[in-house]
Amino acid sequence: MEFEFSVDEAETPPPSGFDLGHIDVRGSNGSVSSRDRGPGGAMMIYLTVPLLLDGLRPFLAGKQRSYESAAVDSSFSLTFTRGRNGSVDTTYRGSPVDHSPAADVAAAVHVAAKRFADAHLHQLPPDDPGREDLQHAVAEFERFMEQVR
Repeated sequence: MEFEFSVDEAETPPPSGFDLGHIDVRGSNGSVSSRDRGPGGAMMIYLTVPLLLDGLRPFLAGKQRSYESAAVDSSFSLTFTRGRNGSVDTTYRGSPVDHSPAADVAAAVHVAAKRFADAHLHQLPPDDPGREDLQHAVAEFERFMEQVR
């Protein structure tokens, strides 16, 4: 499973924590991209990634049966459903995207979020709320990943 978070190519400087962007997911059963939804698929990416991380963390750590991610200012969402054997099924509008162990889902989201933050956070002003939210969510997810290992 692989996630990719990106800022939309149409965004104009200066960068802002409210910039639009996309989520691309490639899994064992297919792929999905917010780009496929046309103009309505773009989301406030700096705010959406923290929502995904902060929602997945308790889902992966707990006994919750499913978690539906939300995207800020977009109708794009992913649903994560726990299987009996500890696996997680990822779907988009009911269509299967991936079936993986929970640890693999956590690792894939963590790697993509870290890559996105490393590539883009330095472009945002230090006091930007989107920057602060993403920094905090990535740090919390890193602590979660250390506990999982």
